[in-house]
Amino acid sequence: MRRILAALTTAATAAGLALAAPAHALPYCDVPVPPPACNDDPVEDPPPPIGTDTPPTGRVESHGYTAGTYRVTGWARDTNGGPVTVWVTVDQTFIGAYPANLHHPAQGGPHGFDITVPAPTTAGNHRVNVTLVNVPDGTQPAAPYSGILAILGWTNTPAAPTDLVLTPTHGDITVAFTDPSTTEDGFSVTYDWIERKFDSYGHWTNVTESRTIHAPAAPGTGRYTLPVTGLRSNTFHRFYIRTKEAGLLSTTLTAGVATLA
Repeated sequence: MRRILAALTTAATAAGLALAAPAHALPYCDVPVPPPACNDDPVEDPPPPIGTDTPPTGRVESHGYTAGTYRVTGWARDTNGGPVTVWVTVDQTFIGAYPANLHHPAQGGPHGFDITVPAPTTAGNHRVNVTLVNVPDGTQPAAPYSGILAILGWTNTPAAPTDLVLTPTHGDITVAFTDPSTTEDGFSVTYDWIERKFDSYGHWTNVTESRTIHAPAAPGTGRYTLPVTGLRSNTFHRFYIRTKEAGLLSTTLTAGVATLA
């Protein structure tokens, strides 16, 4: 029997047949590179580094618009050093970079800022962004390069008309005033008067009626004239004039006069 088994083994080898190896031997895991199925102990990626860089902190303590300028005060500091740089933009236009290096008693050192920048005088809503720039400590990952401290804003109302003059005739009134702006969208001209009417009970009563005219803009500044026709004669009319600009209305210029009998 032993001779028969030896002969069979020799014959198989000669025929190019390979005998199976035990399962635990994993004969193919090292040739030429271990496939994924053979990698029983994968190497995990190291954890990301933990940086010590921290962003600056601060606070806006006062702010406001005055006659073409905008002032903002407060403090800013960074544990990594300083002084912190404060960026100011007005209506998305970069105005300048300012150091927060004024003495600030509450912060115990040179961490304050008091910044005044030019600001538009045109009518409309305006915005100021105050941004702090990071002072890096050199570690990675670094804190964000900059961060917004505050978004501030103010509104300039349109300039109101001036020098209102009303000139009446029998059924008309000529309205004249001084146009204060070169960028207005027009003028709102409202007038009212009192009429006597019967109420639901058949009694006479006084009723206030009103109309509004949307007058177009005029180029430049100067006197603006608007004839208002079709009015009741011998009737007092009060006018309210306002500038329209940037979706806003100015304060009201008002005066009254009666049409001629």
